[in-house]
Amino acid sequence: MLEFDWQQFETREYSRRQETSFVTLTTRGYLTVEGEAPLRTHDPAFLTQALLLETIAARISEGPDAGIPISGFRSYRPYPVQAVWSGGPTIASRQHFQLWLKQPLFVTKKAVGAAITALEMGPEAKPIQFKQLEEGTEIQISSPETLTDASPAWQTLTAAVQAKNLDLRLPNTHREVYLDGVRKENVLVRLAIESVPGPIDARMITVN
Repeated sequence: MLEFDWQQFETREYSRRQETSFVTLTTRGYLTVEGEAPLRTHDPAFLTQALLLETIAARISEGPDAGIPISGFRSYRPYPVQAVWSGGPTIASRQHFQLWLKQPLFVTKKAVGAAITALEMGPEAKPIQFKQLEEGTEIQISSPETLTDASPAWQTLTAAVQAKNLDLRLPNTHREVYLDGVRKENVLVRLAIESVPGPIDARMITVN
């Protein structure tokens, strides 16, 4: 039995609700890699890199039983892949991606290296890095379908930004969290914003 399952304990950070909410995310460790994907989530380069991250994350989650040195290890469900897309004012034009895959706090760079070694990965693993990244404050909404500019979720999200006079911290950029995997349609979409003013703060959560 898993000691920690993000699907049960982090339901607000990984929301499946089709209405907007706010989240402030502090610094955590991520497996990360970047590239270009003209076909976005259907692009072979994107899918290949996403699979690499998922494979490494799965091996890390096996912990000491698989020869991965992790102090204070607890059994857990690997986190979902997410992508930061950038490159233009529309979703279709955002073809540069940074893939992120969150790791528990007890995972270290040494553990990541051990997993890559155990998997006998060659040059394809060289671009993959382990970084401490801070996402900051974001507004989010879940979309049950592949995201486009015409998607109801995207329309609702961008309308909320305008209605609440929110300033985007990273214009022409958005994040997609693939809650059920990159080959599935359900996606949590986020926009990075500056600090949220006034009474909206009461609806915001901070995740360490």
